[in-house]
Amino acid sequence: MPLRKLFMAIPNLLMSLKPCLMMSPLSVSLFLQGDSYNFDIVIFDEASQVCTEDAIGAIIRGKQVVIAGDSKQLPPTNFFSSTTSDSDFDSFEDEDESYEDIDGYESILDEAVTVLPERSLKWHYRSRHEHLIAFSNAKIYNNSLITFPSSVDKMPDNGVEYVYVENGVYDRGGKKNNIIEAKKVAELVFKHIKNHPNRSLGVVTFSESQQQAVETIIRQMRINNQEYENFFNEEKEEAFFVKNLENVQGDERDTIIFSIGYAKDSNGLMYMNFGPLSKSGGYRRLNVAITRAKYNIKLVGSIRPTDINIDKTNSKGVKMLRSYIEFAINGMKALEQENICPNSVEVESPFEEAVYDFLVEKGFLVSTQVGCSGYRIDIAIRHPQLAGRFVLGIECDGATYHSARTARERDRLRQSILEDMGWKIYRIWSTDWIKDPVTEGAKLVEIVNKAILEYEDDDSDYFNKNNEENVQCNIENEFVEIEEKKDEKEISNEEKNIYGFNWYEEADIYSVNKQGSKSDYLANVIKFVIETEQPIHFEQLCKRVAPLFGNQKATIKVRNSAKNIINLKLKNEVYIKNKFCFLNSDKPINVRIPKSNKNCRQINFISIEELSRAMYVIASKGFGITQNDLFVITARTFGFQRIGDNITQAMKNAFKYLIDIKKVIIINGKVVCDSSYGIKQEKKSI
Repeated sequence: MPLRKLFMAIPNLLMSLKPCLMMSPLSVSLFLQGDSYNFDIVIFDEASQVCTEDAIGAIIRGKQVVIAGDSKQLPPTNFFSSTTSDSDFDSFEDEDESYEDIDGYESILDEAVTVLPERSLKWHYRSRHEHLIAFSNAKIYNNSLITFPSSVDKMPDNGVEYVYVENGVYDRGGKKNNIIEAKKVAELVFKHIKNHPNRSLGVVTFSESQQQAVETIIRQMRINNQEYENFFNEEKEEAFFVKNLENVQGDERDTIIFSIGYAKDSNGLMYMNFGPLSKSGGYRRLNVAITRAKYNIKLVGSIRPTDINIDKTNSKGVKMLRSYIEFAINGMKALEQENICPNSVEVESPFEEAVYDFLVEKGFLVSTQVGCSGYRIDIAIRHPQLAGRFVLGIECDGATYHSARTARERDRLRQSILEDMGWKIYRIWSTDWIKDPVTEGAKLVEIVNKAILEYEDDDSDYFNKNNEENVQCNIENEFVEIEEKKDEKEISNEEKNIYGFNWYEEADIYSVNKQGSKSDYLANVIKFVIETEQPIHFEQLCKRVAPLFGNQKATIKVRNSAKNIINLKLKNEVYIKNKFCFLNSDKPINVRIPKSNKNCRQINFISIEELSRAMYVIASKGFGITQNDLFVITARTFGFQRIGDNITQAMKNAFKYLIDIKKVIIINGKVVCDSSYGIKQEKKSI
């Protein structure tokens, strides 16, 4: 049959088959006659990118219409059409204010919301690590999404990481790209292939120019690394791609490398222009890009968060980019929410607390309320050897269980999703536990031990081998929360204690004689701990005395008991200031430093009084010391080898305290101690 006759016969054939067609809205209007094709239902997918005028032709051909899409994702745009290029945006570079998205149009989705009933899908399935959706959930969807916690906590190549390219330069007046950053992206691509060849990979760039730069460098590296050509096979179901911000919607890969590209130019100037992100609605583009990954996002940039001056832009997209960089660096703390695994113990019922106490008593590593969103796993068991791995999730029939609207959602769907994400789930019924705690406890111990023995970790050798290199994101030291990262090799400070400070030692609670009633004994132990370690943070105090209550961690019961004893039995001897416990005494604060890096305290467990006392002594013996040098020496004295944001802020607060009480002054940029107050005044003040 001639080709012309074949094409003429296709419409009649489709009509006789009562067709189910998949076409773009514009194609429906162009190729299907309005009086010949009628459908029972017309479904629009990715409706946020469909212009209203293009959709009308398909709508009038259907008896029913379903319009599916996300209004927080890409709007219709012709940003990368032949009439628009990166250069169009560079004409705005000298303007600090954002500009209107003249190429963006309201979509059929926006039109439909005003006239059609709306249904929102709440459960998020794509992300295999909860942090991949946590930022968008908090900043864009107002925490309305139900997300599920990952069975992997803080591990390299999982979640969101920031890779800082220190010497990256944006070629503003030339090719509009960042070659140094593009090279780093290409290196990460081949590193991914070596370490995770079975994970799919995609690269997203902010601009078309940066996309071309990355593609060029990858092609050059492929020539020299022919053994990896199979990874770049375009016939794979999830083939490798390099795309820009405008055309990545709808794609998903296991790992996404996201190149910002924009940075300071060769003159060191940073403009608040980020191409399409600076436009009205630019935050939608960012939302699309950061929600493409299933396991890991590596955000690659040549800028620090502070390089983005939000006072010089009105663009919501640019402001959100700064927040996302901070999130990639600091994790959930940047969102001022709880970490995926809280340090403190949180339970929702006495039943959960009983199960938690039982497991701790058996020696297991237990975490509670694991998760970021409204849905959390009640109790999770950590692997005793593999850090950051949960071997078992335990669900109790508490508030989370009863919050589900249907039995199907309660008992089948959530568990199947969690198991698909790598969890092994075990459910405990409160009625069974109350009736026979011995039998149920024995069954629970058996299940936990079995989960630990049968736990398989395909990446454990890789993680152990590369832990020192990859435990934090690849970023300069000033971005890392160093106070939580200790050097593996013990470093002795005994020969470096040139200031005569005391050594930090934990109080031995078992050295206190058991005399009097139980409450009197507990009061004596608490007083002893405070006297030995003052000023001690209340959370640390509770952790010290927790074993006396049969607990490994500071539970709600331990906290309440300690607080009651201080208020009732020690109210004349102990006081709490800014969450730190002190004895009522005129004795000066003792500065306590670690003998080695292994037992140094977290910065939030060192009081401002102790920090300032140490700072004063160091300044008094360091003639002509600058403020920055004082901060560095003080931090190292307390065992911190590098300084992160939290430590820097603590040092600033302590130094301000010294200024406020007039113990130090700054003369010609040097810190000078005011000795006119004398030793007695000093002891009273510090």
